[in-house]
Amino acid sequence: MELDIEIWPTCIVIPAGFRLALAVRGRDYESPGEPIFIAGVGYPQSGVGPFVHDDPRDRPKEIFGGTNTLHFEPGRQPYLLLPVIPR
Repeated sequence: MELDIEIWPTCIVIPAGFRLALAVRGRDYESPGEPIFIAGVGYPQSGVGPFVHDDPRDRPKEIFGGTNTLHFEPGRQPYLLLPVIPR
């Protein structure tokens, strides 16, 4: 079975020589340590910012509360397809 993972549109400029990494996780990313609060932002900076996936109306535990295991095999390796927009 194939799995497509939604990635919200954003704009990131990566300097030449740098790398872009993608982590597929079963939960939102959280930075280690205490969240950082920035005046006027309205939410703690702790990893994914305001883009958390914890609303029970959108992520009911009956559906999203289990364990998922991703399996890969030769010829069916995971990949990330990104558009590259030249400057």
